[in-house]
Amino acid sequence: MRRAGTIARVLPVAVGLALAAGLPAAAAAAPVGTAAKQRFRAAGPPHKVGGKPAYDARLVTCRRSPLTENRTAVVGALMRPIRGGRRLSLRVDLYQRPLGGGRWALRSDVPGLSTWTSPSDSSIGSRAADVFRYRQAVGRLVVPFEYRFRVSFRWSDGAGRVVAERSVHTGRCKEPDLRPDLTLTSAVADLPRPGDSATRWIVTVKNAGRASASGVQVAAPFSSPLRTVRKLAPQESADLVFWGPPCSAEGAPPTFVVDPSNLIDEARESNNSLAATCPATLD
Repeated sequence: MRRAGTIARVLPVAVGLALAAGLPAAAAAAPVGTAAKQRFRAAGPPHKVGGKPAYDARLVTCRRSPLTENRTAVVGALMRPIRGGRRLSLRVDLYQRPLGGGRWALRSDVPGLSTWTSPSDSSIGSRAADVFRYRQAVGRLVVPFEYRFRVSFRWSDGAGRVVAERSVHTGRCKEPDLRPDLTLTSAVADLPRPGDSATRWIVTVKNAGRASASGVQVAAPFSSPLRTVRKLAPQESADLVFWGPPCSAEGAPPTFVVDPSNLIDEARESNNSLAATCPATLD
C-alpha cells in the first residue's frame, strides 16, 4: 500500500507583475510616522486598496488521478501595496490530512514552499497601482488525503521593517484513492477424475478499485506460465484457467498471486494472494 511519498514542486514560481498607473514613485507611497506604522501593523492591512483586495489567495486547480505523477494542486495569490509599505513578500505552506478527518500536518519537504518570496523586480510594491501576482503548483500528491495552502503576506517599509502581516487558507483539494485494487476472490480445483494426468484450476481475479488496470498477471506456484488479463475495468472480474497437479489432502493447497512483479500501482497490496480451495472429496 503506497500511502506515503515525496510531494514535488512541478511548476516554477510566477513572481511579480507591475501594473503602473502613471503615478510617480515618490507620490505612490507617502511616508507615515512611526506611531502610525505601529498602529497599522497591529490592526493589520486593510482588506481593500482603492476598492480592490489588498491580498487574496485561492486554490486554482485540484487535479485528481489514479497516477501519482498526475495529481496536482495549484495555488494563486496576489497582494497590493498598502500605506507605509514599499516591499511585498509572501510565503506558501502546504498542509495535508487524511480524507477521513484528523489534524492538519505541515508538509515541510516540498521544494520551493515554506519560504518567503518577493517579486523579481524589487521596485514592485513602491507604486500604489503595483500588483504582486504569484502562482505555485505542487505535484505527486499522496492519497487518500486532502490538502490546503496557507498563504502569508508581509508588507515592509523601505528599510525592511515589517509594516503588516496577514495570512489566509485556501479551499481544500481532496485527493481520493482512484487507483485499481487487484484481488483474487476464488481459486478452486476440479474434482479429480480417473485417468487425469493434470487438474484444472479456476482462479477469479477482480479489480475492486476505482480505475482500470491493464496487463493484469496471475501466477501459480507450479510450472504453468503466467496468465494475463488484458484489461479489468473497476469492479470487473475474470476467470483464468491453470493446469497443474491435483490438490493433496496431506499438503497445503497452492497459493495464487495477482500482479506478482508489482507492476501495477494499487490502492492495496495486501490482498494480492489467495490459497486455493481443494475439491470437497479431499476435505
